[in-house]
Amino acid sequence: MTPQSFSYGAIGSNGMVYMPPYGLNESIDYMLKLNPYTYEIEKLSITVDSSVEKWIWGITHQDKIYFLPYGESKILIVDTLTDDISYVELPVNDGHGKYVMGHIYDNKIFALPHGDIKEFDHMLIFDLTSETVIQQQLQLPINDTKKWHTSQLLGDIIYAMPRGDRTIKPYFPYRIEYNCKTLDYTLVNLSELWTDLDDTPYSGTKYTTLAQCNGKLYAPPYCRNPNFDLMGTFINGEWTYTHTGQTATSRKYYSNLISKNGKIYFPPAGHDEGWSELMIIDGTTNSVTIKELGIAKESKKYFAGGENSQGKIYFIPRGGCVCEPETTWKTFGDLTEVLVIDTKDDSTYTVDVSEHYKDSTTIEKYNSCVMVDDKIFAFPYGESEGFQDILVFDTRTETVIKKIDLNGI
Repeated sequence: MTPQSFSYGAIGSNGMVYMPPYGLNESIDYMLKLNPYTYEIEKLSITVDSSVEKWIWGITHQDKIYFLPYGESKILIVDTLTDDISYVELPVNDGHGKYVMGHIYDNKIFALPHGDIKEFDHMLIFDLTSETVIQQQLQLPINDTKKWHTSQLLGDIIYAMPRGDRTIKPYFPYRIEYNCKTLDYTLVNLSELWTDLDDTPYSGTKYTTLAQCNGKLYAPPYCRNPNFDLMGTFINGEWTYTHTGQTATSRKYYSNLISKNGKIYFPPAGHDEGWSELMIIDGTTNSVTIKELGIAKESKKYFAGGENSQGKIYFIPRGGCVCEPETTWKTFGDLTEVLVIDTKDDSTYTVDVSEHYKDSTTIEKYNSCVMVDDKIFAFPYGESEGFQDILVFDTRTETVIKKIDLNGI
């Protein structure tokens, strides 16, 4: 099977987990339905085009799941009451990596354009009642691929910080504020905040994750330049920018998780193997705590996790970067530790699951997961063809209770 065959899943209103095909280098014409209680897997045939990296995260609304196209040419819709599958073609499909994240507003899905490999500029507006699509072209004086990654809806407005991917100037500088009611948008050029930095190498990528808590937004740095340490914060309708002082690595924070008690946890990603700084923000006081975890294995450590019913957060190991030559994979060891955070006091520890990866030669293990009944289901994202195991981790016993091999499904 192609690496990353089924790397993303969504939970339907029926409690089942639906995994659309992704596929790094092969077009797959079926999706998987996983029963998280019996572990039974059913194949659902679908109609596909020849693209790879087809669909990622789904949006669950009432009894349907909507998967927005990344590489594919159409929106994939699954009725979880009947398992009926339908599609809506995009009027404008000239692009790859088209959409990453959508938001529901006024019974419509709104999604900012992302665009991988080539620039893609069309805002998605999908009416859930009529199942019709409008793609609004955005006018961008400075364009780029991977323009915006994570976005957040506050009131009528979708906010996103500039991600960008260009390696030469002018770099993509725009924070966007998109009004879902009027379909107007404002581009805010932030380049004056980092003029000196932009004259140094690897500065084209700025932010990836954006967290929302108590009506406030927080954007920690991600840039490929390690000296970029600018945190963006939106509180009481105003943006401010402060330096975190973190300059020991690039690509610091890729994702976030909001706990039930109102804290924001940004797990360490990082492009240096020895860097492992957990960022914690109190969503009430806005205080920022940086905690060194002392984990010195692989880069890009943690992307995905979940909080269980006991108030503990579990981040599943990701580890490694495809930009590293295969001959240097795991030079600093194999990241096989689940990171555990107790949200009551922010204490941390790890659970070693290395016994389940003795034969694994992959990097980039898990990008995405869901939690059902305090069990984490992590979907395989590895760079190796043979890495096709869904990891089932019981957070109550803190043990791996099953690995579901998708080879031969």
